[in-house]
Amino acid sequence: MSQVSDIPEPQDHAPRLQPVFSVLVSGHRQQRLQPPELALELLAQRQQALEHLMRDLLSRLKAVATETFDRVQEVYAEVPPLTRLITGSATGADALGARLAQECGYELDYLLPRASQTAIDAPDAARGVAMQMQPQEGANDLPESEYRLRDRLALSFSDLLVAVWDGREPQHLGSGTSLMIREALLRRTPTCILLLPPDAEAPQLLWLDLQKLTDAWLTEVQVLGCTTDLLLQVFDELPLDAGVTAQRLQQWMDILLIPFRPALQPDNPELALLKRIEQQRSVSRYLLQWLFWWLLQRGWRKTPVERPLPLVEWIRGSWLWLNIMLNPPQKSQSVRLMEILHTEVRQYTRQERMISRAHGFFSGLAKLDLGSALQALIRPPCYQGYGNISADAMAGVPNPIQEPKLEQVFNWSDTQARVFATRYRDDTWLIYYAAAFAVFCAVAGAIHLWPAPSQGIPFIWVFLEFVLLHFIVRRVLQSRFRNYHGRWMSFRFIAEQVRYLRLGYPLLVLPNSYSVPVWEPVVERGRMELRLKSAEAWMLQRLLIAEGLPRCASGQPVYAMTEHNTETLQYIRAVLEEHRHYYLSSYHHLHREHTYLHRLAFGLFTLTFFAVTIHFFFTLPAILIFTAFFPAWGAAIHGILSQNEVVRVSSMAAQVWRELTTLKEAFELHEHLAGRATSWQRTQQLRELVEAASTILSNENQYWRSLFQHNHPDLPA
Repeated sequence: MSQVSDIPEPQDHAPRLQPVFSVLVSGHRQQRLQPPELALELLAQRQQALEHLMRDLLSRLKAVATETFDRVQEVYAEVPPLTRLITGSATGADALGARLAQECGYELDYLLPRASQTAIDAPDAARGVAMQMQPQEGANDLPESEYRLRDRLALSFSDLLVAVWDGREPQHLGSGTSLMIREALLRRTPTCILLLPPDAEAPQLLWLDLQKLTDAWLTEVQVLGCTTDLLLQVFDELPLDAGVTAQRLQQWMDILLIPFRPALQPDNPELALLKRIEQQRSVSRYLLQWLFWWLLQRGWRKTPVERPLPLVEWIRGSWLWLNIMLNPPQKSQSVRLMEILHTEVRQYTRQERMISRAHGFFSGLAKLDLGSALQALIRPPCYQGYGNISADAMAGVPNPIQEPKLEQVFNWSDTQARVFATRYRDDTWLIYYAAAFAVFCAVAGAIHLWPAPSQGIPFIWVFLEFVLLHFIVRRVLQSRFRNYHGRWMSFRFIAEQVRYLRLGYPLLVLPNSYSVPVWEPVVERGRMELRLKSAEAWMLQRLLIAEGLPRCASGQPVYAMTEHNTETLQYIRAVLEEHRHYYLSSYHHLHREHTYLHRLAFGLFTLTFFAVTIHFFFTLPAILIFTAFFPAWGAAIHGILSQNEVVRVSSMAAQVWRELTTLKEAFELHEHLAGRATSWQRTQQLRELVEAASTILSNENQYWRSLFQHNHPDLPA
């Protein structure tokens, strides 16, 4: 991300997802689909039946996907839905899918593994990627691992797999088609199999039963291996025009395209509970609400207004509010997903601006940096933070592909993350400092500090201490309920994964979050149902599918990956340098913040030590300020540092910077040694280096999440 000096202009709304549905068509080559021992008439009959079923299936998938997109208007962009078909250029199933794509209304995209497969092999492609793999020296064909790499990448860009398979396998799966089906099942990707055994006249249409893909079944497949019988256990043979087929297909579309649909129901119990909590008013506001309503009823103003809640209902609501604040409910993933997709909090309230400026001002004073303290009073909140993705930021760096359309999503999610992080840190600062000054009020009351009277009860200090304690408890409860901490982590995860995708996108190096299963079968109310596992992962995978395969910067329909090794290397080094610069700046900023605050706390404890020493010789009531308030103030500073994990995050940033620096040197070494390797070997080496960078960054993000996932706002000790 490029570092910028100004906050980007806020957009009017959260970015909407593009309505894109992608189907991957794969299967055996023509020579395996047409065994030589069969008669020519039977072969023609098999081919005609296969083509007819494939055409009907693709048309049905497109129609149901389009209808599903039309059912929701709140999430997807108001553009016509786009359906893509991804395939290769081999004979057999690939050629059949490519031939039917335009006829069935699909955009045709190619993902080609071989070096010989260029634009000539894909004349009708809307876009495509030729990985240009080369066999090892002395071999005539690519190793199986290279084909599996291509298959895994194709699955990452697809919603659904349509596979043409003959079912003939040894004891364990061995063909590329069967291994692709196995990989799709491990990802819980909806799959249709057109099963065409050698002795069959027409293919059988098998539909995956998603509810059978339990964790136990997947573990068995991963650990013990998979056979044909075990694989077919999770499929059902259903006619295309059957009612149960329509139900299953709609179930697939619901979990693929609209898993947030339960959150749109008007009778959703979660949303009803949240709405009831929002309607609850404090005692003073409830009394004012009744007074205002009573005045309106007496003709003070003729504007109609809703009658306040009855007293009994308000009392019940108060008890419900207290229970919810003490134990905030865990929102379902569908509700969280709608919350993420509709969050737009780039505008700050006046109170938030005042708190953020006060936080920055006093933090600057604590660091003995008067200029920074004064600047905090005039600049907007969240001034510092990540830079923004911009296609113009790297105009001088050759990019082999067109910059992916991730700028709006990253800038939106990054800004949301910084807003919620500011609210979380401001709340932490307020809570701990309020606790310290509550101790000061107690000390001031004990010594009858002005303006309290010298005799009697110091009501002014008692009242201020009560206000501070009430503020602490209410602030902690509200911060938990509003979930600033959780939403900060959620948006930061999305922004970071988009950054990692941008790093490896030219070489198709994708982070794991773009291929993990996003749903799981669970038993609810005595029956098996499908449940969304991660709202963030679903959104990231939809972004990748909507973006599609990389597009060549020169405008050619097929992007030849190995022909752009030099430009790719320069581009990746530039992006990697941005990451290095960020982590180095982050380390210096956090280390300086920790150093200055630690010195302030140490100074407060030192003054306390001298005050206690003087107390041996002199009896001064005001010395309680040094012996009680200063330790409480120092403890508040340490509480802020611990709550924000400043030391650990600082050391982590330094460690990541060192690892990225080492990786940068490895890229420079690769540039000098690249002349000895073939073009595909250079591409492989670049992919391995980028995978190493992605692993470093992903591990850092995972460690950061593990540090903060339990750091919810809490009452100070």
